Amino acid sequence: MDNDEIDRILEKNIPKSMLQRGRTTVDSLLSPVRDVLNRRQFPDKALTDLQLEIMLQLLSSLDTDKDPEAARVGEREARIASPFIGQLSAGFNHGVGRSGQLVAPQPKAPGSSLMQQVANNVALDAIRKLGLSNMKSGIVTPLSTGMSISLILSALRREQGIKHVLFPRIDHASPHRAIAFAGLEETVIPTIINGDAVQADLGNLEKRIKNAEYCAVLATTTFFPPRESDPVKEIARLCAENATPLVINNAYGVQSEKTMGEIRSAADAGRVDAVVQSSDKNFLAPVGGSVIVSPSGAFIEQVTETYAGRASAAPIVQTLAALLAIGLDKYKNLRQQQTENLAFLSDRMHELADKFGQRVLSVWNPVACAITIDGVDAKELGARLYNARVTGPRAVEKGESGSSCDGYPHSYLVMNAAIGASRNDMETATAKLAAEWGQLQPK
Repeated sequence: MDNDEIDRILEKNIPKSMLQRGRTTVDSLLSPVRDVLNRRQFPDKALTDLQLEIMLQLLSSLDTDKDPEAARVGEREARIASPFIGQLSAGFNHGVGRSGQLVAPQPKAPGSSLMQQVANNVALDAIRKLGLSNMKSGIVTPLSTGMSISLILSALRREQGIKHVLFPRIDHASPHRAIAFAGLEETVIPTIINGDAVQADLGNLEKRIKNAEYCAVLATTTFFPPRESDPVKEIARLCAENATPLVINNAYGVQSEKTMGEIRSAADAGRVDAVVQSSDKNFLAPVGGSVIVSPSGAFIEQVTETYAGRASAAPIVQTLAALLAIGLDKYKNLRQQQTENLAFLSDRMHELADKFGQRVLSVWNPVACAITIDGVDAKELGARLYNARVTGPRAVEKGESGSSCDGYPHSYLVMNAAIGASRNDMETATAKLAAEWGQLQPK
């Protein structure tokens, strides 16, 4: 049924002038949806929830499991236990990809296939507009950041014969698990303490790169203070000089213009094979998806051919919906709010440092700051904050793992002002920190 036929039916029931006015309203509603499907770009203006629902229902309705006359006799036919279960994946019950190719179209799922292509294009455009203009290709994965890193490393192992990974030390389990899951050996590069900051030992890394064969480097841009970002531009130059692949874990770095600028410079100055960013930490989507981008379209294709079997569409459609629900203009506003909240948090932490005879660590971090809590039971303070309904602070006792180095000279507490957090979050958390801290006796 085309538009002219719809008009003829409607004209039998309402005056033509009213019909035209109604058409104007519908066109206004659907115009952003058409624009996304046609251009497949990160829009300046956010889509409404109704527009998102219309678009996703339209696409999911193209899949064969929505055909009431279909005789479905395959072993995998997107059968679901109830309509509610289908809602959990926005109706994309067939998933995405085919065996051995994550982005291959599915004959039974044209809508899911189209949705995935739109998601990949919108996410790449978003990453480009938000700082990495030199990325040529990208994909939204149905995997969290750590597993996406493992997928990339597996592609490097399969395509380039990589056998082990040089990893500047980060005290976080996920990257270690990613390397092991890819079946690769890991060489942890020690860090150095420079003032308050814990930094990658670039000289040590350079020696390892020059003396190692069949290795790749996994660098990190975002982690808890006192660990600072790896110098990705210098590392990219070393990797280019020694024909060594470089993967950058940019878990929550998209929200930071400075971090994105450093990665862009790294890709221009040297070798960067892939950059991974979390969907939930950067784009306010549910946990489960990531965006991988690369200056090489061929490498992204290798990554997609490394995934085993089909994949859930849920993390991909959630990432797409989150991107469209924000849009470029709103994301810029969120970035500005994040910067202001971090400055406010830092001011409050300095006030607390003066009150309790401590100091704020002099460490650059895009979303977090840390205050010393020497003489305080870190575990007890962390537990008190948790029970006071403050989520997210990180209390580390002097000498314990967590500082990404051996022998860090302070106990400290980290608080974050990441994208999406509110000023009220900062005010409430620091007020409760002051209250709970004041009740503790020095050790």
